Amino acid sequence: MENHNYFRLKTVLYLNYLVHGMGLIILTQNMNALSQSWHTPLATVSYVISGVGIGRLFAYYVLGSLSDKYGRKFFIATGMVMYTIFFIGMAFTTDFRIAYGLAILAGIANSALDSGTYPTFLELKGENGSANILIKAAMSLGEFVLPILIGLNETIKGWYGIIFILVGVILVANLLMLIRLQFPQQTQLRANANQQSAQPVKRSGARVGLFMILSFYGYSSMALMILFTQWITLYGTEVLHMSNMAAHFLLSLYSIGSITGVLLIFVLLRRSINPMKLVAVMNGLSFLLMLMICFSGNSFIVSICSLLFGVTAAGGVMQVGLNVFGSLFPEKKGKITGIFFSFGSLASFTIPIITGMLSQISLSLVLRVDVVIALLSFIFCLIGQHLMLLVDHPAPYEKERRQINRIDYWIIRLLNRRFRLTQEIGIKKLEQQRDVYDPEREQVIMDRIDRQVADTENRQYCKEIYQTIINRSKNNQIHVREKGQIK
Repeated sequence: MENHNYFRLKTVLYLNYLVHGMGLIILTQNMNALSQSWHTPLATVSYVISGVGIGRLFAYYVLGSLSDKYGRKFFIATGMVMYTIFFIGMAFTTDFRIAYGLAILAGIANSALDSGTYPTFLELKGENGSANILIKAAMSLGEFVLPILIGLNETIKGWYGIIFILVGVILVANLLMLIRLQFPQQTQLRANANQQSAQPVKRSGARVGLFMILSFYGYSSMALMILFTQWITLYGTEVLHMSNMAAHFLLSLYSIGSITGVLLIFVLLRRSINPMKLVAVMNGLSFLLMLMICFSGNSFIVSICSLLFGVTAAGGVMQVGLNVFGSLFPEKKGKITGIFFSFGSLASFTIPIITGMLSQISLSLVLRVDVVIALLSFIFCLIGQHLMLLVDHPAPYEKERRQINRIDYWIIRLLNRRFRLTQEIGIKKLEQQRDVYDPEREQVIMDRIDRQVADTENRQYCKEIYQTIINRSKNNQIHVREKGQIK
């Protein structure tokens, strides 16, 4: 019963972030419609969008600590109610000042969802590894679906507000499901346990430099995504002269790339790829892709680059940067997370204002700002990668250890495959009434080791290891004989 409740809880939480993904871009995808409804220029709409960043900036620290005190469910529900007010209010308001207040409310709603959802997943058994990736995937799915819905609505000359109302209704239905669900017990951390487990870090010039670089990366990584998602559709229609549907689809391609990037980064990190090097490479690719988007002038090339830019800039690389940041200050992960996302909130506030002013000059100029941000981010990440080598003076055998980690990854996978095959052999032995013990087969394996391992000392070690593997394989086959099936 508990597992069924938690499955429904996870479904509701992921659906929240699908809606949140829509909320991140719903204003930017309706800039022309909102500009006409409010009787204001596009720059004013961009300023209104900056209100989301203000809401995040002021609410992040406060709601995080209150969530620990008053419970996760209350703040998740509060965030859902605030988001619903935002969606419904935006559909009907014709005053940009009211819209600005609603945008601030959306930023607070985002902070409330984060302050309740991320700790909840950490408190659900077995979810601390995959939850962040699936949350990002849910957001990307929302960012993929919304431009298509808006494009279809514009094609049939529908009222822009119907999309806001539709998303709000989804959120209300999700809230009704949330109310009936039970949350896991909150984890209470004792101060003395923290003192025992947390080791103070030694300050150094390299560590201070990394603190500054990764704080900036909290800004630049968010700025890259916000600027692109806010302006790429208008860039497609006004500069590349694409149809409304095709221009909206650029953002859907970006979202597809984001989902793909989440899976790619997950696989790469499991193979012990250096995280800081991964961040640097992804930022370098983002810079090259933005160059092609801004200067190619070809709608097909821009479409392909939008897809790939989603992989490199929005596929979870920001979260990888946060993980590196937290690893540098393990005793202050909460503060580090707050600092990182506060810089991201600052980007949510400043980028719409800056680009709103630049849009009055040229939409092409707006996108070129993203090129500059990508270049600066890449340069700082390269410097950060170098500083990582100086932090705490890593052991001279660190390179070899990373190689061993990669080898271990494949050894474990191959061992699992081998044990599975021995179980299948056990079934066939059972069907044919043959003995589990096969001395001739064991001798063949030992003879092969004699031929393949030239070093006499290592040869004996290999034989001992393989004898352990063989014994475990025989135990598997005995289990098959006793149960008549694979475990």
